[in-house]
Amino acid sequence: MSKTAANPHGRFLLDHGSSLPLILPATLLVLVFLVGPFGYMTYTAMTDLSFANPDQKGAFIGFDNFRQLMRNDPIFWGSFWLTVRFVLAAVCIEFVLGFAIALLIWHFIKRQRLLTTLLLVPMMLAPVAVGLIWRLLLQGDFGMVTYYLHKLGLLSKASAIFSTPSLVMPAIIAIDVWQWTPFVTLIILAGLMSLPKSPFEAATIDGAGPWRQFTDIMLPLLRPIIALVLLLRGIDAFKEFDKVFIMTGGGPGTVSELLSIYAYRVNFKNWNLGYGATVAFMVYLVVLILCSVFYKAVYWKSANIGGR
Repeated sequence: MSKTAANPHGRFLLDHGSSLPLILPATLLVLVFLVGPFGYMTYTAMTDLSFANPDQKGAFIGFDNFRQLMRNDPIFWGSFWLTVRFVLAAVCIEFVLGFAIALLIWHFIKRQRLLTTLLLVPMMLAPVAVGLIWRLLLQGDFGMVTYYLHKLGLLSKASAIFSTPSLVMPAIIAIDVWQWTPFVTLIILAGLMSLPKSPFEAATIDGAGPWRQFTDIMLPLLRPIIALVLLLRGIDAFKEFDKVFIMTGGGPGTVSELLSIYAYRVNFKNWNLGYGATVAFMVYLVVLILCSVFYKAVYWKSANIGGR
């Protein structure tokens, strides 16, 4: 006998709305820590609040900050497109490498537990720690990686990676790939291990080769997992701040000034809180669009499967 049938009074309370007090604490937490700060940020974005200018005390100015951001702020657009290029490059490389490593582990390596435990090490490190480690390794005077690059002739002795504009973003992308490729590998590996065997056995009997099984069976079955991985890594990469701020601070100049670093500079260096809230709102808007695309992709796939 099921628990629901054994407790009809509990079923009655749930059916008649008495479960609302049970979700009230979680609802209050969401309101206090999510809805409240977002509402305050939206209101601040419509004011001229600035701690650097005593004449700007937070008067309501409507959408003036948004108009200025969209029309007259080339630095914002430079940071925005730099962030987009960073996200596309880092996430694509992480996905391809992570998928390939997951396939290798799934097919050829029997002791998967030991290897997956080792893969956890980079992604378990705090982003600040990763930034400090790589800042020391790539330091121009005594960095160990820089020393061997000089020895191999891959880097001139008069230059360092974080002070060379053409090398800064490739180095940041490579460090992000080093840290987060294991995350993609573990998620894809979990999806591969959960795949049913019967479609592959039937395809083998019908004479389908490995490539046809990969494209016609494996990829469609893994589509929700792939969408989830791309969403999580895309959102996290778009909000990247810690490592880049520790390693370069957005420099040299604005070569590595991602959108999150630009928002930090406007808010906490220039103290232009009204305009800074507008920049932060744009970051939230992009993340919201990514979530919407992910939801529609997964819902569309589920609806198609259910309608067959």
